[in-house]
Amino acid sequence: MLHESHRRRQRLPAEVRVQHILDAALAEFSRQGYNAARMEDIAQSAGLSKGGLYAHFPSKESLLQQLLARVLEAPLLENLHWWPCEARTLEDLVDAFVDHTLQRLTAPSVLPTIRLLLAEAPRLPQGMQDWHQNMMRLHAQNHERLMQRAIAEGFVTAPEGLMDCSILMLPMTQSLFMILASGEAPTPEAIQALRPQHKLLLLRLLRP
Repeated sequence: MLHESHRRRQRLPAEVRVQHILDAALAEFSRQGYNAARMEDIAQSAGLSKGGLYAHFPSKESLLQQLLARVLEAPLLENLHWWPCEARTLEDLVDAFVDHTLQRLTAPSVLPTIRLLLAEAPRLPQGMQDWHQNMMRLHAQNHERLMQRAIAEGFVTAPEGLMDCSILMLPMTQSLFMILASGEAPTPEAIQALRPQHKLLLLRLLRP
């Protein structure tokens, strides 16, 4: 006779089960590193047999692919055409952009996944390294689109060199460095505390 808790786990919808597996995988990858993490440990952490885990994911690499796709890629693709239509001034535009950017860091899995990706990048399978490069290209293309629209709608003038869209990433890069360097899980309040300096840096970069 199956234990009652086991029966309850078996009744979980497939989507909920997959999320449990991905949470367990992220925890194991973060604790042991991608190469050292074992499918048996992930299965145990997710409350599954090893066979039950393989029924959902045929390999550790497929698990990592789905984790990165769900936590990092899906939100990026959903926001490729983001634009704050209510913005009337450069300050409005920067406010909206900063809020939009920092809000994405508050999702529980985002920062651990970014930390994992940065730490393990040299040791990841080639397919994952290619994925990482593609995500960086998407980020650059999206920032270029935002910059072009800001210039076209008169929020920003375009002196020589301003079209380098990497300037939009500088405050985010600084914020990520400060958060990740602390080694602690940031609270929503700690992330919001970055907002004033994030906004100030962008305004200094974008104003003539």
